[in-house]
Amino acid sequence: MKNSYRPKSLGSKGFFILVIMLLVLTVLAVILNIPVLRQVFGFIFLTFIPGFLFLSILKLNRLGLIEKIVLSVGLSVAFLMLFGLALNGSLLAIGYTKPLSTASLLISFSTATIILAVISYIRNKDIAFTFSSLKLTTGEKAFLIVPALFPLLSIVGMRIMNLTNNNVILMLLLVMIPVYVIFISFFNRHASERVYPTAIFLISISLLLMYSLRSNHIIGSDVHVDYFIFLTTMDNFKWSQLGFPTLDSCLSVSMLPAVYQIFLNIDPEYLYKLFPSLIVSILPLAVYLLSKKYIGSFYAFLASFFFMSQTVFLWTPSYARTNIAILFFSLAVLVMFHDGISEFVKRMLFIIFAACIVLSHYGVTYATFFTLLLTWLGMQILPKIISRTKAPETTPAGSHIINKDPPVLPFQRGSPRGSDAMTDTVLALEPSQPQLRRGLTITLVTLFLAMLFFWYSQIIGPTFSSGVRFIQKSFTTWRWLLIEDTGGGVVQAAMGKTLAYTGVPQRIEFVISWLTILFVAIGLLAMIIKFKGMVSTPGFRHEKPNFLLKKFELEYLVLSIVCFLLLVVMVAVPHVSKYYGSARTYFQMVVPLSIFFVIGGIEVARYLKSRPQWLILAVLLPYFLSTTGMMCQVFNYPRAITLNSEGPRYGMYISDAESYAAKWVKEYSEEGITINAHHFARDLLISQAQLAPRGFKEYRLSELVGDREVDGYIYLRYLDIVDGGLKREYPGLFAASNKIYDNSKSEVYLKIPPQGD
Repeated sequence: MKNSYRPKSLGSKGFFILVIMLLVLTVLAVILNIPVLRQVFGFIFLTFIPGFLFLSILKLNRLGLIEKIVLSVGLSVAFLMLFGLALNGSLLAIGYTKPLSTASLLISFSTATIILAVISYIRNKDIAFTFSSLKLTTGEKAFLIVPALFPLLSIVGMRIMNLTNNNVILMLLLVMIPVYVIFISFFNRHASERVYPTAIFLISISLLLMYSLRSNHIIGSDVHVDYFIFLTTMDNFKWSQLGFPTLDSCLSVSMLPAVYQIFLNIDPEYLYKLFPSLIVSILPLAVYLLSKKYIGSFYAFLASFFFMSQTVFLWTPSYARTNIAILFFSLAVLVMFHDGISEFVKRMLFIIFAACIVLSHYGVTYATFFTLLLTWLGMQILPKIISRTKAPETTPAGSHIINKDPPVLPFQRGSPRGSDAMTDTVLALEPSQPQLRRGLTITLVTLFLAMLFFWYSQIIGPTFSSGVRFIQKSFTTWRWLLIEDTGGGVVQAAMGKTLAYTGVPQRIEFVISWLTILFVAIGLLAMIIKFKGMVSTPGFRHEKPNFLLKKFELEYLVLSIVCFLLLVVMVAVPHVSKYYGSARTYFQMVVPLSIFFVIGGIEVARYLKSRPQWLILAVLLPYFLSTTGMMCQVFNYPRAITLNSEGPRYGMYISDAESYAAKWVKEYSEEGITINAHHFARDLLISQAQLAPRGFKEYRLSELVGDREVDGYIYLRYLDIVDGGLKREYPGLFAASNKIYDNSKSEVYLKIPPQGD
């Protein structure tokens, strides 16, 4: 099957006209509030155009189409955050109180777009903008027919689930995805390279839409306060500190969605549920591009599928600020190791993405800083060790020394078999390099620290102090490492202490999860043991393994070791895991480590003398079925909130009746009377009624035991009313209270204290 298509080009003048036309259509759609057109043109304009203009200004027109799309989305979102913050501060400084109003955003963003378009035109007068043709060959269409149905099945299946609690279509989707992965693994020799990124995106967006579309309301825990901050920012038409130091620093969940909402004008809650998924859906593509450079398209596809199977990725709407920050982290790593970008442009893009990490999430920022610092330190030490132990250059039998350019391999000629070229034996030696490549400099590390300090200390304030106390506390807990109980659930689960309390699906997930970690560890260890063959260093001319298209840079090895060590620290140091969460750290570190899951599988398969892709799938597919909840569903254990209307996680689900009751409390409650809520009911009052978290009290079961008196309004959601809930457990609490609202899913009581108390 030939991958025959002709690239289409657009002159710089035509590109300039296209941008201006889209700008005009967007402005008209917003001003006239034209349904559908406002949402479509607004989303395209905000998400793609600024990034494409920056790429053209930087003369990165020769990047591949997928690289352009991924980087343009990242740069566009970065532009919205950085330019939006600058606009917010400058207009407030001159006395304009609504810098994020529709008028100010339209005028400022339109002006900025025109300026960028003019600069792009001037710098590219003699350059044609080449775009890969979207016309697919018959073979490519055959490979993409099934995944093209995935988003539709996700949307329709979740609609039916919300209305009837019937999860058949969703379960069909979660079976079809691994079946398709098996299919493409079996026929990978016939798949064009253009199939893989398209399939990755379709799988990615379908998985994220499942969670985003569950319920008509937001789902999660911390996301309720995030949503409250977003609504307040939008209502005030400005970003300002609202008294939540750590969350105020996260523009990814306040100003960024506010800009989208002002342009798109849709239901704020639906926008907040959807926009993180639409943005983060390209994150697996960044992992694919990073992996493809070293192990080729097919194995990069498996690496990205492993990345998509992570629980934190599937729960993106609840981890919006975390995952947007990790998106910028992945883009920073991608540009750092990209061969088609000059060093100056690499550092410029790295600084932009690093700044957006700081503005997106505090935890990811601190993890990134330690990753960069330790990587830089490793690059100062390891090259000196290598220079002392460097062996003389040798020429293996049957190979030849390459003094000029390496030979063009089959997958580099556009061969349709290129995606499987890593399964063929290729003995090619890389030319020696004059010096070790160091993309990460002390200047970049220091600049990142400066941005971190300026934003969290000088602008936000308490966030930096909290970070310092966290680091201090983490170091002081080293002496408790051998005390089992201090590790909490993370260490006990790692040691298998919790298996006695779980069923068959949890045991399977435990084993499979550790197998994935083992594969990552084996892959990284193989890279270290086979250092001369897998890492590109001066003076070493050993053959690279036949599954590698390109040797790893020494800096990538150091970065990967640092990421793995940080995961070890996360489990070993109890305070670190308690403060930040091992799942989020693992998800961030797995960006550069996903490739080693595949390499580890290849190494184990080589030892077992089996086909690598089948051994990898034997671990990967059960892992996917476990994290998506399908494994528990098979054993009739209702865990996944996307597939069930019961189970331990269903407490995060918000019904329309519960939302109405929360809004009723805000509208009809008398000022000065305390509003009381229990656990998840508190979240509803924050997000649905938009009550400030400090405006009412939260009580847990343990606090209601004894002589404590609870006076004022008591808001109960559905889980508080049913058997085993708050009302059934503590009937005396409500005996002396008056029920003033009841819609069968929520109740509101009013308890007035005796006179004279």
